[in-house]
Amino acid sequence: MSNWVMSFVGDHARDNFESVRRGCTFHVSSNRTPARKALPGDQALFYMAGEGFVGAAEVSEAAAAPGEATDWSSKNPPLWAIPVTRMRAFPESIPYTFPKDGPHPVLGFHRYALTGGFLAIPDSGFEDVLKRVAATTPATEIAEDLTPEPPVSEPPVSEPPVSELPVSELPVSEPPVLDLARFSGERERKYEKRDAGQHALAEGRKRTALWTVAEMGASLFGLKRVERHAQEKVRAAERTWISGGRAEEAVGAELGKLRAHGYYVFHDLPLPGLGNVDHVVLGETGFFCIETKSHKGRVTSAKGELSINGRSTGKDFIKQTWRGTYRLREILAAEVAPILLFSNAFVEGRISCRGVRVLPLTWLVHEILSSNNRHDLPTVKTAVNDLTNATGCYPSATPHA
Repeated sequence: MSNWVMSFVGDHARDNFESVRRGCTFHVSSNRTPARKALPGDQALFYMAGEGFVGAAEVSEAAAAPGEATDWSSKNPPLWAIPVTRMRAFPESIPYTFPKDGPHPVLGFHRYALTGGFLAIPDSGFEDVLKRVAATTPATEIAEDLTPEPPVSEPPVSEPPVSELPVSELPVSEPPVLDLARFSGERERKYEKRDAGQHALAEGRKRTALWTVAEMGASLFGLKRVERHAQEKVRAAERTWISGGRAEEAVGAELGKLRAHGYYVFHDLPLPGLGNVDHVVLGETGFFCIETKSHKGRVTSAKGELSINGRSTGKDFIKQTWRGTYRLREILAAEVAPILLFSNAFVEGRISCRGVRVLPLTWLVHEILSSNNRHDLPTVKTAVNDLTNATGCYPSATPHA
């Protein structure tokens, strides 16, 4: 028998979870998942992006092509349908805090959960989740049964108490908590404070230097084709990495204005298994994930897609922004608003594309200050602690004393 994770992500995550509850069928829209390997009797965990693990089920039939009528919402039509049974909800969601030093050795599924939606999890990882469920559930409490009521002629299936599930007897280990008061003096662990554009500028300078040396060598030996190739690489590094780093620096300077309003700002924040998020803002009007782009031109949106000067952006900037946002929601166990920022482009109108706010640089501070979300100061400081512990980075900017 195998164990699986069935993930619910995106704007329709909650609707799709209810769809499984009604129809006892999980749908997969990608062929890049091991959906066809699921067999009857396999165990599955339900994972809600931004919340954590919310329930469990058992695979009742092998994956097959979905029927014509489904109420599953996704960007691409479902390719596979996996029937499930013995569904049950956990009494409360089980959030997962990702360690700062890389993917969890057991729950390493998270980098794929945001795209494929269905993936394998080892026995140890499955039991680790159930152990957390048991630790937060009274021994006499039974998880809520999600399976639709069976016909009267059939007795309902009784679920075992959570305490009787096969879980490890080891105590639950909690991630360490960093005290904000010790930010300036803590030396037991290695923490750093990162500058806006730090990674992009460093990478761009390294590539520029490398290909400049290659260009000089090719010129010395008369290798014209190699010389031209090196010149193109130098220009590409300047156009992408250096230009992107400069754009992040400009955004960092703009976000510095928020210090006077009591905000904490993280720049160039590394997230395990994902890469770097350009900027994260935590304050009393909300938590924000900001992805910066240095493109020039006129930005427009139509049918859920962005265009620059009427042409496709190539890469899916909206998906990139959501990936960082989902990870931050998991770390903070709180709502995080995604923002896609163009530092050098004209953004036509008030664009909201697939749930992501698209802004020019001049609108950024006002957008954050005018948010309707509200957090008290202790909640903000707790979020700063959690993010510092998860990433190993201090806030790049803190409120003025």
